[in-house]
Amino acid sequence: MCESKVYLETAEGEQLVLEDVTSIRPENEGYRLVNLFGQQVHVRCRIKDIDLLKHRIVMEPIVGEPATQEQSESVQ
Repeated sequence: MCESKVYLETAEGEQLVLEDVTSIRPENEGYRLVNLFGQQVHVRCRIKDIDLLKHRIVMEPIVGEPATQEQSESVQ
C-alpha cells in the first residue's frame, strides 16, 4: 500500500494530522489532504520532508503564520 501519515511539526513535537493519506493537492495557500476513506483536511503550512520509504510526510508552519487545519466532509 502507498498510503502515508502526515505530521505537523510544532514546538511540542510532531502532531499527527491524518493517516492513510493517498492524495496531497496544493490549494489556497496550503494543501488539501485526502485519505483512503475520503476524509479531507486542509492545512495551511509547507512541506518540510517526504520519506516515501517510511510512508511519512512532515509539514511545518509558514514562517510568521500559525499552521491551521480545517476538516472537510468526506468525498464519496
